[in-house]
Amino acid sequence: MALVPAVFEFDRYAELFNQLGASGAPAELHGHLVGRLAAGTRLDHTTWLSVAAELVDARSSLSEAAKVMLIQLYDASLAQLAGSGFDLNLLLPDDHATIDHRTQALGQWCEGFLGGFGLVERSAELSEEADGVLKDFAAISQVQTDLDESEANEVDFMEVMEYVRMAVLMIFSECQPAADGDNGPDKPPASLH
Repeated sequence: MALVPAVFEFDRYAELFNQLGASGAPAELHGHLVGRLAAGTRLDHTTWLSVAAELVDARSSLSEAAKVMLIQLYDASLAQLAGSGFDLNLLLPDDHATIDHRTQALGQWCEGFLGGFGLVERSAELSEEADGVLKDFAAISQVQTDLDESEANEVDFMEVMEYVRMAVLMIFSECQPAADGDNGPDKPPASLH
């Protein structure tokens, strides 16, 4: 298994959320971000920090270090989605965490994705496959925890996580604006209003 880039180390964000007295969850924040990006939205850093602060729902304001971490997460997530290497990392606890904790975080990630994706207006209908993925994500977000540490549960978790990862890449590629002149995939879609 490839090493996870430092920007996607879940424990860094869990610690940050703890320091901020946040009621949000790191996995849900990242899911929300990736949902917006997958739907075709691009945010400038100031707007992203405002959205992130709302999602973090902290008792204290974001420190400069927190802002840097959140901007790095935005930039790295967009770069991975737009890249051709299928190397999207989900911000989830690593293998040392309990299966319960990882499963709960994956559910939060999917819930965040649905929330972020759903905020973006799209001019085109989604494919039947993409609609199915969103339904699957809704089911995953309702996951029940209280799982035993077993090889079977570990395999199931890894399969579902890989499905989520690949499904996100498929939705991202389907929802990006056509690269015709000024409206390429790294620019926000033109407003329809």
